[in-house]
Amino acid sequence: MNKERDTDRDILLLSVFTFMTVGLWIFFELVKTAKTTTVTTNVQQIITPFSPKIDTDILNTLSTRRTY
Repeated sequence: MNKERDTDRDILLLSVFTFMTVGLWIFFELVKTAKTTTVTTNVQQIITPFSPKIDTDILNTLSTRRTY
């Protein structure tokens, strides 16, 4: 019975250390990515949000335009 308890303890320790290692690995990769990633000016211009203002003059011009 003592051998089973030792095996369970070993599996628990291995699981804890594996979890800590993977967690630290992910954390350091995120830190590295955050420090080394840069956004160029072209990308900044592309990702700017659209203006939510609707130009009603253009809509009025389109609605009064003749269609054939």
